[in-house]
Amino acid sequence: MIELLTPHFSLSELTHTDLAKYSVINYEAGLKILGKMYMLAGFAERVREIIGKPLIVNSAYRCPELNKALGGSKTSQHCLAEALDIKVRGKTAEELFRMIVASDLKYDQLIWERPKGSTAWLHVSIGSKKEKLKYDGTKYTRLG
Repeated sequence: MIELLTPHFSLSELTHTDLAKYSVINYEAGLKILGKMYMLAGFAERVREIIGKPLIVNSAYRCPELNKALGGSKTSQHCLAEALDIKVRGKTAEELFRMIVASDLKYDQLIWERPKGSTAWLHVSIGSKKEKLKYDGTKYTRLG
């Protein structure tokens, strides 16, 4: 069993889901794309370095079955092992958003997600578009 991909991120963490029915399926799908999983773990390390604290990964890689069960977009970067949804103890999603924007991190999308009735989190994905958005549960608003 492959566990640590980088000093702070494991395959189990980056394929974790609370939907028990998909836990094994998602982990095994992650094993099939290990190169992409190592790349995602390296990206997570860089985000951790910028924040200066451990990340709580709510969602990272999602196999198509899991993504569908979660109601995710068919074009979600989570399905490509290119996105992280994170929280950090002691930091708000807004603070995380501002820290990433102020950094030199190359990212595709940075989305401050705050669906109604939920605790906010930050979505950050691999790429270089530097698209900044806020999501309130019903619509996306461009920031900056």
